[in-house]
Amino acid sequence: MKICFKCSELTKASIILTYKMDWFQEELPEIIEHFFLQFPMLNKIERIQGADLEVVRIKWQGHDYCLNFECYGQSIWLESPEENSTALLAQLYQAMCDL
Repeated sequence: MKICFKCSELTKASIILTYKMDWFQEELPEIIEHFFLQFPMLNKIERIQGADLEVVRIKWQGHDYCLNFECYGQSIWLESPEENSTALLAQLYQAMCDL
């Protein structure tokens, strides 16, 4: 399978991702599809479209995450709204890097 996304950094609050090339908001449906093909262990719950920020709610091992696409700056990151998010993000980061 073709690698499209790379986990570039783990912070206390998020997993920073990079995509293989520059992208635009109208390409997000295809880019999101690539994300779930690359990381099949993640389950898509819903996609929330905004003017410049699109969010895909995700579930992994019973925990909720948000995959954010900030279109103007082409930023992509995952975050967890849960209380113990630092530990959860570290586990998810490792699982994603192991693929």
